[in-house]
Amino acid sequence: MPTDPRSDVAPPPAAQSLPHKARPWAFGLLLMGMVCMGMGQTIVFAVLPPIARQIGLADGQVGAIFMLSAIFWVSLAPRWGRLSDGRGRRPFILIGIGGFTVSMVLFATAIRLGMDGVLSGAALYALILSMRSIYGIIGSAQPSAAQAYIADRTTAQERTKALANVGAAFGIGAMFGPAFAGATVGFGALAPLYGVAAIGAAAWLAVFFFLPEHNPPRKREAPPRVKISDPRLRPFLIFGLAAGAISAVPVQMIGFYFIDILALSDEEALAKVSFALTASAIAGLFAQLVLVRRLSLSPRTLLRASPLILFAAHGLFAVSSSFPMLVLAATCSGLGWGMAMPGFTAAASLSVTPREQGVTAGLSNSAGASGFIIVPPIGFTLYAIDPRATFILTTLASLALIAFVYKNETISSLKAGAAR
Repeated sequence: MPTDPRSDVAPPPAAQSLPHKARPWAFGLLLMGMVCMGMGQTIVFAVLPPIARQIGLADGQVGAIFMLSAIFWVSLAPRWGRLSDGRGRRPFILIGIGGFTVSMVLFATAIRLGMDGVLSGAALYALILSMRSIYGIIGSAQPSAAQAYIADRTTAQERTKALANVGAAFGIGAMFGPAFAGATVGFGALAPLYGVAAIGAAAWLAVFFFLPEHNPPRKREAPPRVKISDPRLRPFLIFGLAAGAISAVPVQMIGFYFIDILALSDEEALAKVSFALTASAIAGLFAQLVLVRRLSLSPRTLLRASPLILFAAHGLFAVSSSFPMLVLAATCSGLGWGMAMPGFTAAASLSVTPREQGVTAGLSNSAGASGFIIVPPIGFTLYAIDPRATFILTTLASLALIAFVYKNETISSLKAGAAR
């Protein structure tokens, strides 16, 4: 066993408790939960904008729904990860998937009350906000614990590819989410939300009955304290925050943007937005399954290349007025984020010790999710002035991120070549 815990060429103790042949099955169960979350993400962003305008919610109010959930996610994901360092990963994976499932059911039910005229105005909005917040409060436990579970059971050489699978699973869900929405919306406008909740319940049962964790960390062992200001993590968390904020703009605003720029009806919007979100998800999946896994791109390469792609994507969003070009912009945005996420999460994971994986995964998740806090107050304010103004700002932000990654000494000192 190496003396440097960050160069854990031999698997850490938790890895030794899970036979190598059992890892694909165990990891597959974890990734099933991430598929559900990916589906839920794109389904909500595809379905909610036209429904929101139907029940009288302003665009900024919709942004605030996502922002409040993201605030809870960012605040609590590191806490959930730290708890998993001391009490085992499996309980918090179950908590997270359960929170996701419950939140989708209650969120859809709250919207149904508004569509049926049972509630309206401030009471309806407060209920929708509360039900969506469950996703951020409880659902945030799942990705942190799942990433840490995988990090526990992989060597440094395997880490980038293994963590890319988490993003790929989310991307698979994001890719199928709009198609699932299109296939189920005939049963009702909210059927996609109830449907993905049912899939989440199935994922919870699969993890409960079949996910092994033979030797979880001892409960009496104090979990490590890793702060957001930790110099080992700081550049990667800054990168994740910036890339997450840039990438959150098209995800949150694409429904409204397509309706306004392309002058679409609500019915046309669902089909076209779903198509663009699917294209974005496929591009992200290509990045994680092909560029990261097959080409074995290193974290440094991913950190340097992804802002360039995001710059091109958001420049296209800012200047395009046709559906094909906007779909191309969405595709490039998905590709850029699909490279960025495994880049900064793997770099952060490799910079800390095996005992710090849970809290580090939580901090990485928080950094990426923080964009959903930053975007609504700034993005929707600019959007009210001019829909293109937000994308002009993110284009400039991408340019600043390019400068950051090429000037930062910690990122430059990362090893190039094969993914670790």
